[in-house]
Amino acid sequence: MPASVPPGHGWIPIANGALDVRDAAGFDADADVLVLPTRASEAVCLVGDGAALWRRLITSAPMPPHAVTPGEQAILTHLAELGLAVLAPSHPARLSELQPPVLSSALHELVYALVARVAASRGIRCVFTKGPALRLQGLRDREHSGDVDLWCDPARVDELVDALRPWGWRRAPDPWLGTTIHHTVTLTPERWGCEIDVHRRFPGLTLDDERAFDFVVRDAAPLRFAGVDILVPAPATHAVLAALHAVRPVIGAGPRTPGASASARDLLARADGSVARARELGAVPALQDELGAFADPGSLDGDATGTPRDWMWRQQPDHVRAYWMAMSAEPWRVRLRLIARFIWPPDDVALASAQHAGHTPVSARRARWVRLRRGLRDWLRRRR
Repeated sequence: MPASVPPGHGWIPIANGALDVRDAAGFDADADVLVLPTRASEAVCLVGDGAALWRRLITSAPMPPHAVTPGEQAILTHLAELGLAVLAPSHPARLSELQPPVLSSALHELVYALVARVAASRGIRCVFTKGPALRLQGLRDREHSGDVDLWCDPARVDELVDALRPWGWRRAPDPWLGTTIHHTVTLTPERWGCEIDVHRRFPGLTLDDERAFDFVVRDAAPLRFAGVDILVPAPATHAVLAALHAVRPVIGAGPRTPGASASARDLLARADGSVARARELGAVPALQDELGAFADPGSLDGDATGTPRDWMWRQQPDHVRAYWMAMSAEPWRVRLRLIARFIWPPDDVALASAQHAGHTPVSARRARWVRLRRGLRDWLRRRR
């Protein structure tokens, strides 16, 4: 026990997220508390005396040092080394409740909490989109998603990406690196098994990135995952964003399918005010056909102006045309750099491209030649 403890100090439970997993499916019988330390690491499952003491801290913190036995002091010292307890009057990472998982994947839920905490620690505003929040808001029936999507302050995307690296993610190979042409940065996991997509905008809106983000943040709603509050778009906003995602063009795929339109209409129908929100967000040009089912004939015509971001180039029949159109607004020096990168990409981009296309090249050089031939073949086929 410390020789001298200032008044008001006591043991406090801290974490970037924690869940009661005593009755959760997929855990061993002795599993008790799944917790994510405040120091960069993987999640830790507390059992036995450690779990019992950490639970006591949740309800009794700050716990005075004189109320702790020598055995408990040893456990608390270990928890402090892990970044799960601190002797202090208060702490920004203090947790005050312990609840069972909201999501079917407890680890996925911890990723939401972690990203929210990392962003908040740097004052980076972010809103979590798509995923299980859609189901919790009654906007879709499917519960789970394979990754975590968030929309953060467009000016601070790279800062948040760098801040998440120590926690076990790395930036996926990105041919658009150094530009804002692509709407998102994908982080691939080294340990967690869950990708993170950090968005700077949502394709399909006519508003510029900053205005659109500020609009979405303005009435974002809180959800609590793993004891941490996260923000998600208000239901009407979320329905519009999810509808845009449902009908988003895919290079070479042709016009949107009836199934995609039906999914978008279902999302829009589940949220009151989705038509008005689509007008405010500048989503009418991209969703006019789907929104028409909920609006008077001709009432959307005045809102169907402007060009949806990241829409036209995604409608192109091949990647050569698509990428040329995507970079057309960039200065020539940037365009030339991107052209060179697409023709003869860095090792990581070349190997990732080959893997995406179903190839297993023996070297990055071989992957570049395969990629170049594939691009030329697709372009020539479309020209015919």
